[in-house]
Amino acid sequence: MYSIRLRVNKRLNEFRHGDKATIGVLMRDGSLRYYYWGGFTLELEKRVKLSVESFTNESSWNPRNPQSKMPEWCHLAENEYLLGSYDGKLVYTYLPFTIVSSGWS
Repeated sequence: MYSIRLRVNKRLNEFRHGDKATIGVLMRDGSLRYYYWGGFTLELEKRVKLSVESFTNESSWNPRNPQSKMPEWCHLAENEYLLGSYDGKLVYTYLPFTIVSSGWS
């Protein structure tokens, strides 16, 4: 199941689709602004960069293999963000997970 981890103070919290959370969005000036998170989406409205600690790597999980462990977490570097979508009210994490850098293009 798709999940993300967000650092709140010194604690890591795990969120799945349907969970209530606020997530940091990188602004052009380099600051973070927090918005309510709506879950995961397959559509991009307005592209945003989401400040996430880590996300699940779904490609490494095989449900037919009993040795396959779920979830396996992919950790983001300090200057990496997940691609997200903003609909005017909520931000969503775009699927498939896409890592973007902090630079603006």
